[in-house]
Amino acid sequence: MPKKKVSELKKGDIITVYGEKSTVKKIETSGKGLKQGKVKCRIETESLKDKSQKVIIRLVDEILEVD
Repeated sequence: MPKKKVSELKKGDIITVYGEKSTVKKIETSGKGLKQGKVKCRIETESLKDKSQKVIIRLVDEILEVD
């Protein structure tokens, strides 16, 4: 399976969230935090199976599998 960094994700990409394939609907990137000092992304997704909405937060350097 192809993999991408979270910072490379685009609207419409299909990723696996909690074991379900989901389409990326929106991505927001935060600034550098004071406590951790890392940049994070808030990713809003919609499940392909039942159209439920899920939100995950990941560091921009994390690698996710893309379908």
